[in-house]
Amino acid sequence: MNGSQTVITDPATGNTKMFGFDQSYWSHDGFKEDDNGIYQGTDSSYADQRRVFNDLGQGVLNNAWAGYNAALFAYGQTGAGKSYSMVGYGINRGIVPITCDELFTAISKNEDKERQYQVSFSMLEIYNEKVRDLLSKDSKNLTVRQSPKQGFYVENLKQTPVQNYKEIERLMDQGTKNRTTASTNMNATSSRSHMVITVRFKQVFINASGESTTKSSEINLVDLAGSERASSTGATGDRLKEGSAINQSLSTLGNVISALADNSSGKKKVMVPYRNSVLTKLLQNALGGNSKTIMIAALSPADINYEETLSTLRYADRAKKIKNNAVVNESPTDRLIRELKEENARLMAKLQGQDRGGKGRDEELERMLQENVRQMSDIQMTWEKKLEEARREWEQSQAQVSKEDMMIKEHPYLQNVNEDPYLSGVVKHALPPGNNYLGNSKSETGNSIFIRGLGILACHVVMSNSGTEISIEPVSPDAKVVINGQQIMVKTPLQHLDRLMLGSNCLFLYVGYPADRVNQEEMKQYSYDFFQQELAQSQGMTTLLGTPRLGEGANEAMDKLVFQDFVQLMPKVDEVNAMSKDMNKAMTFQPIIKNLASHDSLGNNKEMEVEVLVTNTLTNQVWMWSKAKFINRKFLIEELYQQYMEEGKLDVEQVSSGEDVLSNIH
Repeated sequence: MNGSQTVITDPATGNTKMFGFDQSYWSHDGFKEDDNGIYQGTDSSYADQRRVFNDLGQGVLNNAWAGYNAALFAYGQTGAGKSYSMVGYGINRGIVPITCDELFTAISKNEDKERQYQVSFSMLEIYNEKVRDLLSKDSKNLTVRQSPKQGFYVENLKQTPVQNYKEIERLMDQGTKNRTTASTNMNATSSRSHMVITVRFKQVFINASGESTTKSSEINLVDLAGSERASSTGATGDRLKEGSAINQSLSTLGNVISALADNSSGKKKVMVPYRNSVLTKLLQNALGGNSKTIMIAALSPADINYEETLSTLRYADRAKKIKNNAVVNESPTDRLIRELKEENARLMAKLQGQDRGGKGRDEELERMLQENVRQMSDIQMTWEKKLEEARREWEQSQAQVSKEDMMIKEHPYLQNVNEDPYLSGVVKHALPPGNNYLGNSKSETGNSIFIRGLGILACHVVMSNSGTEISIEPVSPDAKVVINGQQIMVKTPLQHLDRLMLGSNCLFLYVGYPADRVNQEEMKQYSYDFFQQELAQSQGMTTLLGTPRLGEGANEAMDKLVFQDFVQLMPKVDEVNAMSKDMNKAMTFQPIIKNLASHDSLGNNKEMEVEVLVTNTLTNQVWMWSKAKFINRKFLIEELYQQYMEEGKLDVEQVSSGEDVLSNIH
């Protein structure tokens, strides 16, 4: 990173490619953690969170004050730092929280007492083309609609009015908790879904003509899913359909950016395919309309990620060619209401005409009418009333949170562990005295803890708290329970900081009685990677890849890479096995180490690699899938499973056309 220039070197050939952007930041090393936990640079090349905000986030805020729509989205490979840049970890806050904090700081300093400021906050997630409201406890999928005035919008999305940064911080915590729960239910990490935070900022004032005027800005802050799934099929030669199924929205986003870049460069006008995905529908204004937009491209410096990093740089280079035409959103409030009333009258006339003509009412017209009525009510409701409703709702939820916090302080508890560090430690389940039943349905006796995930039974385990000891017992032989890498079948006592896996993907750290919690720091070592390495070692990976090979230089390095591949693949195989079992498919999957004599993409001698053994238990046929092919197929299997869970069956046409990859193995 040299100023605004980014240089990438091919590790195999030494050839370099140069790209120019508005800003290039280096933040992979060259820093230390101070006593407060804040990362501070040890040399001038390191860009901390505050510098990134000053260069990017401040511009977003300035645009919002001026009445422009603004958008900032982060694109790049999983693990490259998108979530860190956007949200941050702990005290090292990212652009989103700093921007929200600075907005309220500026409002408090503004001396124009005649001007009213209104801020509302929404938070949603897009996974497999499904939209979930992260501020709502109801996990129903929401529908994306279109209206002539506001374009695409999410129907019934909760927009919570806020009056200070603390309230936004609380909503973000609530959204993160809901996202964590959903990630377990959907068998996904946050890196497999898009998160869209929208801050709506309105300034209501009297203009020079004496009219009540509203200047509004919509700030979209988007943390995109990891980009590697958009291109990973190239390694396997699988069909394009399989590749697009991995992440349709990122693929469509690329097509939209290419089309917009072509249109901006004066080439023959091409149609922009906004409608091809939920993400591009919702970001239509941000990408090519009325918005000032910033894109962050997060890069990995690792040589094994060269192709992916180069792809991200080319993607960003294409995006910078797009030119948006942003305008100030300012109009008299009375005119907004008048226009909505006129639109409502037109819609009502159309619906009445359909009634007189004996035709069924157009559902889309009815929805548009309902949305206009909602908007009109929203404009006319006083801001104070909106704040009062939000305050009452917050007080109700706060009472529940306080009760849960007290339980955790007094009793042992389970703390979730997620592949994404941002989602680990978010969900905690207290284990009070007596029998605590854990499963995917509420128990009628004892304390009931509701958990969902692959392989979780209606009543999965009972955890008994005697007051001095906690034990765990599987309720049936089909209830998979693993403690510290070893599966158990009988009642077993738990020790402080034991690692639990329930079903195929529910990971928990057991935190013992308050007297056991002397050293809080030791909890940090039990990350997702620790869990998976422990599980791999319990399957004999240490003896297979460890001692005999140590000291052989390159071989030792390759052993570590193979071990890492095996560890990464293992939970994914467990998940597919659970989905296969739930859908009554006679297919089993097992990761194995295959000996071979070949070279990897960097030209290193490769003696072993991880593959997946696929077995049809009815016919005893077997297949060998490469790691990349298995991952591609896993995304298709997830789509089938999601449909199966929603509808209770698989689509007959989909199965007969060969899209049921659990029945049509090749």
